Amino acid sequence: MSEPLTPDQYAQHLTHSYRRFVEALALLEPAEYSAACLPDGWSPTATVAHVAFWDDYQRRRMEAALGGEWAEKRERPQTDNDERAATDANRPWEEVLAEADANRQKLVDFARGLTQAQITALYREEGQDRLLLQQLLEQMAKHAREHAQTVYTYCVSWQRWGRAGFRTFYARQSWNFLDTISGLPEQTCVSVPVMGAWCVREMLAHVLVWDEYCYQLAKQWPTVDLTTLTPWTEGSIDEVNDRLVAEKAGMGMIDLLDALVTVHRRILRQYDRLSDEEIQTVGDYGWGQNDTLMGVLFFISSHTAEHAAQLYEARLEGILVAERTVAPQQVAM
Repeated sequence: MSEPLTPDQYAQHLTHSYRRFVEALALLEPAEYSAACLPDGWSPTATVAHVAFWDDYQRRRMEAALGGEWAEKRERPQTDNDERAATDANRPWEEVLAEADANRQKLVDFARGLTQAQITALYREEGQDRLLLQQLLEQMAKHAREHAQTVYTYCVSWQRWGRAGFRTFYARQSWNFLDTISGLPEQTCVSVPVMGAWCVREMLAHVLVWDEYCYQLAKQWPTVDLTTLTPWTEGSIDEVNDRLVAEKAGMGMIDLLDALVTVHRRILRQYDRLSDEEIQTVGDYGWGQNDTLMGVLFFISSHTAEHAAQLYEARLEGILVAERTVAPQQVAM
């Protein structure tokens, strides 16, 4: 077992793991909530209810241990996970999600309210003295991460998209991103900060950098020469972003837009050339990580979508203002 963390650290781990779970759920369509589509055969609704159940149960278990009510006396679940999943599968989505949110928050608050001595204390369970609180706090953070991965695996799967469906999804993210800057004056794009010190121009360069990475992968998939990925994998992610965006400093808006459209078309052309089997083959995409090409493209296109949302929000807030189209005046005859 790892060294015990502080109460605040456990609370942060529980919060972050649940946030990852919720972010994965956000990738689903409403029609999928009650469908038995996940790799374990459960519906997303059942999975959310499952996370909510165990967050509540294990918190109460720890509270009982703190109160001197040993684990041997606790009431154990009357049904197993699969039985509960079948029952919960068609519950209202909003109901189970609200329950999961509330139960995780109670667990986070419980963790934050502990003392270090309580975390490292031994509690008797099944005839043995155990580091019960430390074990369960670590287990519940891991539990949410595991189910987040299950949902995410489905969201990027061939089962969900198919060849044509994923191609349409991927193409749409690029065009949606470009649509967010439609009508913006060039001066606005190069002078108004939107994300930190980055203006629209730098954000375009940033998206282009990672589209170029995708193209480098796609044209070699599934056997990628990792040395060709060095520009993207050498250094921390912040260092890579700053360096590669700086390398695009000499490009004007027209050049950047043209490069974005060009590399996007090249990626799609490579995608079309690959067989179904090759697209689904797991390969090394750098950093010692492995995934299918679909999984990598999904991740990068989701990253593009996040930046599109930032630009769209900047327009709503009046930070980015499009040029007015002046209607031609009528001439009196």
